[in-house]
Amino acid sequence: MKVTKPNWVEHAAGEKQTKSPIYSINVHPDGTRLATGGQDNKVKIWSTLPILDPQAEEDAANPRLLCTMSAHTGPVLTVRWAHHGRYLASGSDDSVILIWDIDPAGGGRVFGSEEVNVENWKALRRLVGHEADVVDCAWSRDDAMLASVGLDSKFIIWDGYTFERIRTIDAHQGFVKGVTWDPVGNYLATQSDDKTVRIWNAEDWKCVETVSKPFEMSPQSTFFRRLSWSPDGAFIAASNAMNGPVFVAAVIEREGWTSEISFVGHENTIQVTAFNPRLFFSEGVPQDRIHASCMLALGADDFSISVWRNTHHKPIVVVRDVFARQLLDLCWANDGLTLYGCSADGTVCAMQFRPDEFPELAAADMTDKILEDYKYNPPHRRKAPQKPLSVTTSFTAAPAGAQEHVNVIIPRKAPKKAPRRIGLSGMMGGAAAATNGSASASGGRAPLARPALTPQRGTAADAFAFAADQPLSDSPVAAATARMFERGAFDRDSALKRKASEDDFGRGAPKGRTMGRESRNLGPVQEIRAPRVAISASTGSGHLLPVPSIQSVLRVQQDEGQGVFTAENSTDGGNTTIALAVNGKESWVDFIPSPALAIVANTCMCAVASEDGMIRVFSPAGRHISSFKLPYPASELAAGREFLMVVTVDCMVRVIDTRKGSVPIPPSSIAHLFDPPSSSAKVAPVADLKAIMVRPNGCPVVITSEPAAWAYDQDVAAWTQIATPWWGTSPLSESRTRGRSSQASGPLAEIEQRIASAADVDQPDKKPQWWDEAMSMGHYETRLRAARLLDSKDEYKHWLREYSKYLAQEDFRERAEELIGDLMGPLYHLGSKPAWNPITMGVPKRDFAAIALGVMKASPALGGFAGDQLQILKRIQHEEAKWV
Repeated sequence: MKVTKPNWVEHAAGEKQTKSPIYSINVHPDGTRLATGGQDNKVKIWSTLPILDPQAEEDAANPRLLCTMSAHTGPVLTVRWAHHGRYLASGSDDSVILIWDIDPAGGGRVFGSEEVNVENWKALRRLVGHEADVVDCAWSRDDAMLASVGLDSKFIIWDGYTFERIRTIDAHQGFVKGVTWDPVGNYLATQSDDKTVRIWNAEDWKCVETVSKPFEMSPQSTFFRRLSWSPDGAFIAASNAMNGPVFVAAVIEREGWTSEISFVGHENTIQVTAFNPRLFFSEGVPQDRIHASCMLALGADDFSISVWRNTHHKPIVVVRDVFARQLLDLCWANDGLTLYGCSADGTVCAMQFRPDEFPELAAADMTDKILEDYKYNPPHRRKAPQKPLSVTTSFTAAPAGAQEHVNVIIPRKAPKKAPRRIGLSGMMGGAAAATNGSASASGGRAPLARPALTPQRGTAADAFAFAADQPLSDSPVAAATARMFERGAFDRDSALKRKASEDDFGRGAPKGRTMGRESRNLGPVQEIRAPRVAISASTGSGHLLPVPSIQSVLRVQQDEGQGVFTAENSTDGGNTTIALAVNGKESWVDFIPSPALAIVANTCMCAVASEDGMIRVFSPAGRHISSFKLPYPASELAAGREFLMVVTVDCMVRVIDTRKGSVPIPPSSIAHLFDPPSSSAKVAPVADLKAIMVRPNGCPVVITSEPAAWAYDQDVAAWTQIATPWWGTSPLSESRTRGRSSQASGPLAEIEQRIASAADVDQPDKKPQWWDEAMSMGHYETRLRAARLLDSKDEYKHWLREYSKYLAQEDFRERAEELIGDLMGPLYHLGSKPAWNPITMGVPKRDFAAIALGVMKASPALGGFAGDQLQILKRIQHEEAKWV
């Protein structure tokens, strides 16, 4: 075995361009490319040749970094190649999934960087549906579906051909942090912070089993719970399990979904599991499902990797002291001999095993034969795009002595056919064909025609040659790599063929009474031009937010609904078309005179902000609710039920109640939230706006790149900090690993998770006296105030119980008395102008007082006080009942 750790594989962030965490890693099915996702918001693709071959690494003719993709606006948390190898899916902190496809005509220097893209991968689809970080995603074995999970506690199933949303399931009670497909095709498994693994039937999406026993004591400190399904379909290896006080990986058996077996040995939480895609058979035994065995790799927060066989009670190998921080992702190459891992320390490693070290490794086609024993035929869920053209790739070994051509793809043109283009059809919807005359985004010649993919059954040397109407530019992956194919160093599982239906596309529908029609093909999304808005620097705020560029198409999924709201800006300066489509048919269409900058939609409204500063609000049926012009154009829009939040480029925030036609809070500036802290000894950069949201109670929330989250408090008419890295030094941020405090689920938890993932907080070297106590109480009190502002009753109750428990355990009597006094109020209060408001979040405060007193009553220190206060509370409520 050989362990390689290339120091040039990195994601750099910050002014000093220091190494930042690499959250995800995945190797291409043919073994030639390695995709990584990092905290720098980028997806990078690396050649594996210089990683695996020291001689190739020293040869300058072999490029290391093949492509850098910068379309995400948040850290990239997951990257996964489709099994056919054409598409790469990436999920991010920005709540978006991007589907990447190679552009054979691309390449060149990365804008604003010294990096050069040898290959050019472009975003083919933008999948919007999650409301928080997309933590993990997985392709089904036949690539017919893509599953994604996130910190919104949901998982979404997308069509693997058209990338339409098939199903959204919100059944977990906590963040969903891992997903894996049954290779047979019958099931999907998800793992969540609610301490369960759930098995879902892939036909009707019903939960067939909930496994919780191995996770009852599991900590919630890990960012991921990456689980893996064995290649023979017999087992699921689930991370973050506990066997008493021992950290283990739980094994869930397909037969009966029992979980009595576990892998034991790591000294800290196991964060990721990864099965080797190849099966193993002992010498002399029949090669059938009963005698097949599997290999599993585990990555843990003790910074080590272990490799196991399910027929051995000890690991085959344990690799320590390779990483300085926790393991975040693992992946095997399809050859079954190479394992890659990435860490929060910003580095990756490759573990190469020799064939003689794995003498029982089976051929790749044995996996297909074993899976056929299940005799499961998945139903035809979705139809393929119309008339997909065959795409194959030829890696041809260079002739002897042709050293100047090392690491070059030799493309092969397909037979001449009418050129067709697959365009980026926006955030949702099917694969739309663009016309031959469409211009490229750069304003030059039209982009190369690129056919849809039909995966072919073939050898490992089959991959990307494209049918095009002109020759391709050379794009490297080595001839030396081709020789590695010949030696059998890599294998690739071929996907199943798909057939196209002539009836899937092009059908029209008569215009209905709702102005509806079949949803139109809007062509590729491209930037038309920069905004033509003159913004004066003397806005009074001292800070300006960017004006969105004019895009050809804007498209958003309707929150909590099935509709898709679009705005199509004219490329020739004409009117802008806006429309709401439900179930593939337009419900209504309207037109506005100015280009759209931003749009938002939910079941209560559709809103569009245009370049001329106008905000137009429509009902779900298309009725004009209101339209108004602001002094400056909008930079961001957000919606929460009937409330519309608008952030203009001069940093002013407005919240409009579209149902009542009123303003619940006065316009407020957030420019001061971007100012660097004056108390800092270092020169801090000016913060930027990362995200906005408006709660169903009308409370606006902004998240800045500091990072910090702020909510507007109407009681004090100011922005209140509700989440900040400062509380990362609180003992509560570590207490979850010791089981002292459980994690709540809700909007505050999602915001805190986002802030924590974007910040690197160092604990103080020397804590002053009472540090832990002061920080704990301050953290609890901040969470209570934040939950109240966000109108998150469940989180408020949760943290009230935890705070009360802490006060009782530590015997902080004075704080406990103040807390109960605020919640219980005076014995009597006048209803006309009460000095004490008896209601919070629509709930009587005394109901919350009863919850806190019930917790304190169980403690020896405050039990007497709590008992007396409960008696008083009962008398107050009894007296008030007599007056009702």
